[in-house]
Amino acid sequence: MSTAVYELLLRHPDLITANTLILGAEADLPAGWQTLLKTTGAQILTWDWMTAQAHRPLSEPQVRFAIPQPQDIADKQVILLWPKAKQQALALIQLVATQVQECWVVGANDAGGKSIGKACAALSENSEKTDSARHCSLWQLQLKSGNDFNWLKLAQSFNWQQQAYMTLPGVFSHGKLDTGTALLLEHVPAPAHGKLLDLGCGSGVIGLSMKAAEPALDITLADIDAFAIRSSQLNSMRLNLPATILASDGLSNIEGKFDYLFSNPPFHLGKETDYEFARRLFSEARQHLTRDGQMWIVANRHLPYEDWAAEQFRQVEIMVQDKGFKLLCVQNG
Repeated sequence: MSTAVYELLLRHPDLITANTLILGAEADLPAGWQTLLKTTGAQILTWDWMTAQAHRPLSEPQVRFAIPQPQDIADKQVILLWPKAKQQALALIQLVATQVQECWVVGANDAGGKSIGKACAALSENSEKTDSARHCSLWQLQLKSGNDFNWLKLAQSFNWQQQAYMTLPGVFSHGKLDTGTALLLEHVPAPAHGKLLDLGCGSGVIGLSMKAAEPALDITLADIDAFAIRSSQLNSMRLNLPATILASDGLSNIEGKFDYLFSNPPFHLGKETDYEFARRLFSEARQHLTRDGQMWIVANRHLPYEDWAAEQFRQVEIMVQDKGFKLLCVQNG
């Protein structure tokens, strides 16, 4: 993540007041940003666990980790950090429009920042780019009044094993089962019992479908994103499949040991390839696996995951290669 959107906002300190609510997810903070927030009392509402952690020692109610709701927006001066998922971005604009008529939006140019005005044309009366710097753009939008807003109306579902899994906007592979996860589910039968961690769970389909097949499993679902966590919670309740569901940046907020760890790790950060999550996962996983524990990882075939895994584990085996993906089984052995 980049400090650039914050650096652009630091050029406009008049926008940051006690009545300002900043919606969005960017975890790298530039010098002076926290001081400005502390001085003004402006609020951050983010659905990204890393962003919430980066803003420590500021704490609730000034910094909150949650999915934005209409009551959060009421009577605020809103600044939206434009998300990379356009569908989620437009949903957030719709949400803001139910409460206020003006919104400031800042976005990286390579993530749609240049064309925010065009993207929001159907939702705004007027849009003006007011500044451009650090490869980012700042827009002022005059919004059309919106109607009642409900995130569930924007959810999309997909089916796996005769069960429907819903996803909220912005969740990985929104509304469909991605190819890599499908490969894992097709080739790995659910363990009969034990503790299972679905890391970077998204909709929760890996852990929940295995729980459906083997009810004796004790499953934990973890993700960095509040929209994914809420999607998993809703799927757990709808399908009557009990699970522990929590926020964690990788394994940082995970306690205890597991017999099975499943993950389809993210490797894109914007347009860049990001290896940090996977490298940390391999280096930290041993302390979270039981003596005979297994870690199953699905990855694009070009990624050198088996080499990194071999630095930490005795047994690393590529179980399947198909459709541009590979499935790794890793264990201490």
